[in-house]
Amino acid sequence: MLTKFFNYLLRRIKSDGFKTFIHFFATFSGIFLIMTVMILQILSYGVYSNVDSSLKIAANKSNSYLEMEMLKRELFVTSEVDQNNTTTIYQTYDTKGSSEPPKTSANNQDSKKKKSKMEDAPHDLSVAANTSVFVLDKDGKVLNTVDKFSSLTNLSIDRSNLDIISQGSAQNYFNQTEKYRLITEKVDSSLYPDAKYVVIAINTTQLEEATERYVKLIVIMMSFFWLLSVAASMYLAKWSRRPIQESLEKQKAFVENASHELRTPIAVIQNRLEVLFRKPESTILDNSENIASSLDEVRNMRLLTTNLLNLARRDDGIKPEIETIDPAFFDTVFANYAMIAEESEKGFTARNQVIRPIQTDKTLLKQLMTILFDNAVKYTEDDGQVTFTVRTNDRHLYISVADNGPGISDADKKKIFDRFYRVDKARTRQKGGFGLGLSLAQQIVVALKGTITVKDNQPKGTIFEVKITGV
Repeated sequence: MLTKFFNYLLRRIKSDGFKTFIHFFATFSGIFLIMTVMILQILSYGVYSNVDSSLKIAANKSNSYLEMEMLKRELFVTSEVDQNNTTTIYQTYDTKGSSEPPKTSANNQDSKKKKSKMEDAPHDLSVAANTSVFVLDKDGKVLNTVDKFSSLTNLSIDRSNLDIISQGSAQNYFNQTEKYRLITEKVDSSLYPDAKYVVIAINTTQLEEATERYVKLIVIMMSFFWLLSVAASMYLAKWSRRPIQESLEKQKAFVENASHELRTPIAVIQNRLEVLFRKPESTILDNSENIASSLDEVRNMRLLTTNLLNLARRDDGIKPEIETIDPAFFDTVFANYAMIAEESEKGFTARNQVIRPIQTDKTLLKQLMTILFDNAVKYTEDDGQVTFTVRTNDRHLYISVADNGPGISDADKKKIFDRFYRVDKARTRQKGGFGLGLSLAQQIVVALKGTITVKDNQPKGTIFEVKITGV
C-alpha cells in the first residue's frame, strides 16, 4: 500500500499539472508572505508611533520635567530613611492652605521659596499614561523619588545615547519583566546644579503583550489562508489546464479527421494511377474514366486544403474591415443563389427585407451567407425548398436560412459547429462536404459580434438563424 502511494505521488510530481500547481502555490505563498510582513510592520509602527511621539514632545521640555520632579521631592517628602533603616514619615500638604511642613534643617524661608517654586512650576506639561521621569546626577545616581515596587529601580540607563529613543526592560518587585521606551536628555539648571540628565520612560508592557496576541492571531490566520491556498492552487491548476487539455483533444481530433479526409482521395488517385501503369498501351480515351476520377479527387483535396487554410487563418483572429453595404447587395447575392439552386433542381425563395444601409464586413458577410446557403442546398432532398431571409431593425441584422431536409437531431445540434463533424458522413462525402463550413461560419459570426443558432423547421427541416449586432 505504501509503495503504491509513493508511486502515485511520484507520478503526480512528474506530471505537467504538478508544475502548474507549484506555480500557483508559489504565487499564493509569496502574496501571503508579503501581506504578513506588511501587516506586522504596520502594526509595529502603529504600536510605537504614539509612544515615540509623546517621548519626543517630552524631550523638548526636559528642563520643565526636571523642575517638576525635584519640586515633588522637596515639597511632598518631609523625611527620608536614614542609613540605619529607620521608619520614613511622609506628610503632604496643600501649598495654598494654612498647614506648614514640620521644621527640619531647612528654615522657614527656604520652605517659602520652595512653595513659591511649586506655584510657579509649569502647568503645560502633559504626561502620557505609564510615564516615569528620572533625574540623574553626573554619576548616574537617581535624585528624585522612584517607586520601589516597580522595575524602574532596576532599569538600565545608557547616558551616552542622548536624544535617541531606545528599548529597555527590567524585573519588578514581583519578578515580572516590564518593558519601556525611553529617551535621555542632558539638562543644565541653575536651581538644581546637581541634576545633569533627565530620563523619560513610558511603560509599554501591556501594549506589547496586546501586540504579541495580535501577532499570534495574524500568523494563525495567515497560516490558515496559506493552507487554503494549497486547495486553491490545486483547483486553479486543474481549471487552468482544462482549456489547454480541451484544445489538445480538439487538435488531436482535427489532425485525425484531416488525415482521414486526405487518405481517401490519395488512395483513389493511387489506385487509378496504378491501373494506368498496368495498361501502358492504352490511350487517354481508354483511361478517361480513371483520369476523371483522379481529377475529382484532386479537386476535393484542393477544396479541403483551402478550407483548412481558411480555418487556420481565422484561428489567428479575424479583423473585420467595416464598410457601408446597400440593401441592393443582397439582391445581387440572391440572384446568384437562385441560379445555383436551379442547377441543383432545388426551389429557392429570397426575402430581402433590409430597408437601410448597414455597416459590416462585406467579404465576411458574403462568405457567411454562402456557407449557410450551400449547407441548406446540400442537405435537402431532390425538389427541396430553401428559403433565405435577411432583415434589419435599428441596431441588428438578422439572417435566416430554412430548408425542408431531413433535419438535425438534438444531439447533433450540439456538435455541428465542430470541425469535421457531419451528421450523415456517407451522404456528405458523396456531396463533397468535409464538415468545415459551419465551423468557419461560427468563427465569422463571432468576429462580426453576432450569434448563430439552429432549430427545427416545421413540419421538417432545419433553420439557421444569425443575429449580428451594431450594424
